[in-house]
Amino acid sequence: MWFSNLICYRFKQDISYQQDDFEKALEQDVFRPCGSQDMHTFGWTKPFGKHGQMLSHFSQSTVLVCAKREEKVLPPAVVNEMVQEKVDHLEAEENRRVSKKEKDELKENILHSLLPQAFKKSSLQFAFIDMENGWVVVNSASFNKAEELLALLRKSLGTLPVVPAFANYDLDLFLTSWLKEFNAPEGFAIGLDAELQEQDDNGAQVKFKGHDLSSDEVKNHLDNGKEVTKLALEYQERVKFLLQNDGSIKRVSYADTLKEENADIPKEDMAVKLDADFILASEEIKQLLDALTNQLGDAEDL
Repeated sequence: MWFSNLICYRFKQDISYQQDDFEKALEQDVFRPCGSQDMHTFGWTKPFGKHGQMLSHFSQSTVLVCAKREEKVLPPAVVNEMVQEKVDHLEAEENRRVSKKEKDELKENILHSLLPQAFKKSSLQFAFIDMENGWVVVNSASFNKAEELLALLRKSLGTLPVVPAFANYDLDLFLTSWLKEFNAPEGFAIGLDAELQEQDDNGAQVKFKGHDLSSDEVKNHLDNGKEVTKLALEYQERVKFLLQNDGSIKRVSYADTLKEENADIPKEDMAVKLDADFILASEEIKQLLDALTNQLGDAEDL
């Protein structure tokens, strides 16, 4: 339940979900394994796995959901080799060149013949909805994967009026200002990692890892016009993360003292521990996001 990457959205209006109705909505799109001719499937599964009974976990004003993706693994090199063998055989037998359309048809036929025997791999994607403060937070490093989960949630619920939380902020300006002055917002501290880039999209990049970001070397790059696109920050000495100029929050890690708060819950009560960990992590993330947006100000005023 410890989210490691955050793609964040805000509701455009107040929302309130009732668990019975919410559960019935998710049941419409429950996960099913790939059939013989499915390349992939995507649907809802229990966020607590074998330790839970529901597709949604309601805790206080927060809802945890989990989507499962299963896909067939067909190595492209193997498929292409089989296609080429078919092409070579046809060209030799009929003494003509095989057209692109024919190659595409051969490839499609080979894919269909291989699908039933293909290996499968699966992955889980978690997200939580904060009904009190209007957040949707997806545990993902990819906007595309986050949008896939939101699309499934929108399909199940019928509507999902959300927008990317940081879309209207020019985060480059904030990150550059914080590092240039080496003065993070209240409650935050600057870490040891950063990425700088010249303002031209194709401009040179400089990456610092485990580096003293107050050094003259970093200042020289900033003075020469480079902007900060990624910056490591720490919140209240409890959560470390990398804030990127696209609004994604990556490499989230939690202080040992925070993670140990529920260490006394016995393993036999795993459902209780999972719920306690979820409450702990989600509350910390909510506080971090509220503090961050308060420091950034109202995007509509920028």
